[in-house]
Amino acid sequence: MNRTCSEILAALARYRDDAGNPVAVFYGSRYIDDDGIVRALVRNRNYIFYKAACVSDIEQRIRMSFLPQLRQVSFSSVPSYADLFSAIRQVTHEGERRILIFRDFEHLFYEGGDFLKELILFSQDPANAGRFATFLISDDSVWVENQLVARAGEYASGISGFIKKRESTFREYRESYPSLSLRDAISMYTVFGGETALWKYTDQNISARENIIRLFLEDGAGGLGDLAMSRLSALVREPAVYATILANLAAGREKLGELHESTGISRSKLSVYLATLMEPLFVEKVFSYGTVGTKETRKGVYRVANLFMRFYFRAIYPNESMLFGTEPERFYDMYVAPALTDLTSYSFRRICTEHLNLMNEQGRLPFAIAEEGEWNGKAGIIDIVAQSEYGETLAGMCSFANAMTQEDYHFLMTYAKRAGISPDHVYMFSGAGFDSALEAAAPHVNGLRLIDFEELDIG
Repeated sequence: MNRTCSEILAALARYRDDAGNPVAVFYGSRYIDDDGIVRALVRNRNYIFYKAACVSDIEQRIRMSFLPQLRQVSFSSVPSYADLFSAIRQVTHEGERRILIFRDFEHLFYEGGDFLKELILFSQDPANAGRFATFLISDDSVWVENQLVARAGEYASGISGFIKKRESTFREYRESYPSLSLRDAISMYTVFGGETALWKYTDQNISARENIIRLFLEDGAGGLGDLAMSRLSALVREPAVYATILANLAAGREKLGELHESTGISRSKLSVYLATLMEPLFVEKVFSYGTVGTKETRKGVYRVANLFMRFYFRAIYPNESMLFGTEPERFYDMYVAPALTDLTSYSFRRICTEHLNLMNEQGRLPFAIAEEGEWNGKAGIIDIVAQSEYGETLAGMCSFANAMTQEDYHFLMTYAKRAGISPDHVYMFSGAGFDSALEAAAPHVNGLRLIDFEELDIG
């Protein structure tokens, strides 16, 4: 289990070990695998696990009555939820503590059933004090964040807390597939991002190029090449409109005005569509760090934040017609490879920020970071801006494909001044090395640190 999963497990375990009868909601993208977390949560403990189905409320209750732990209890032909919770109490011995898991619990709200009402009454019953910890698990983050509280009504206050799944880091991907070269690992992370359920498709015994060809260009119908559109179709009623927006964003048309011109969709409708895409974190609105340099800041900027969706809508979706009659290897070289170079520049910034945060955690920075972000300006981006609580500032610049030069350093310092940022420290991250002039000058420039490609590896 990687570190991110361990941290999530620790948060869940605090509810599991609570002396009361907590009811916690655990939710997030279905493409972030949580099976190991849930199994670890109940390991060596008494539990009841029920996976809710997309069925009628009557069928749901009948199915729940068939749970192995409840077979010794006699039910009417269609038990109520109150009957089912009463049965759970009956089969739980005095002094015994039991964990209740309801996976895909959004289905338990179908037809306005009273599942949550009966669960909260059950958990708050003094006769059950200290005997149960309940976890409601959902892979539908949009439903949980937008509908659950309204559907729960007055019983929403009985929910003890919410734990959301988080994407895992590049470092964790690298640790999972150590046989990949560092460059291939970065390329595959650029394709999959931190969604661990997708990581299993990696074959670490072949290159990133061979993996992408196998998974997207030779997979046929129903493979990973279709997954992005399937995810979109499951979210919205007009997938064609949303796919158009994602393709334009992925191509670099990230300002609202640019999207309007390229798609013909009105600005007002675009705002609504973009808000919908932001709910599952497919898209993010870009904000610049701090409030200084506002005249130079780009406004109304949106970005495809999900790396898998970003890869598909940049490298595959616009070129699908060319797949017919083109050998997969040639298609990769003509269309995927150039796009992947641009895409990796974006993911590399994430990797560098992740590395900087690790250095901060290990006390290897000149100050403790209190706040960080990026600065998105009209002439370019300052990839990383970080400050201490006392205002000491670090500016970071990242380049994956090109060697960094003294001109890059001078541009960063000039641009930072335009942004109203005064760096005390400058960290330059490069995937292609540094020219000799910059390397020679770096030891004599106060606050300048060069971080090469290999330093980003896990060693």
